[in-house]
Amino acid sequence: MFTLFKDIDLAGKTVIPFTTHEGSGLANCVSDVKKAFPKATVTKGFSIYGHEVRSGKAKVEKWLKGLGY
Repeated sequence: MFTLFKDIDLAGKTVIPFTTHEGSGLANCVSDVKKAFPKATVTKGFSIYGHEVRSGKAKVEKWLKGLGY
């Protein structure tokens, strides 16, 4: 992820962080993205347990609706 961050420019773009996990939640994901792309708009992030992915469609949809999608 950090290798990619060095090679792209997201100035003026909106970045929507999301991740799966098994207990760490978003950890430093949002702050890392904000630090890597200070000229981007970084929204509130979303995380879901990896074992919930198959049954978590409603959670993802609720999060996306909250973003306006």
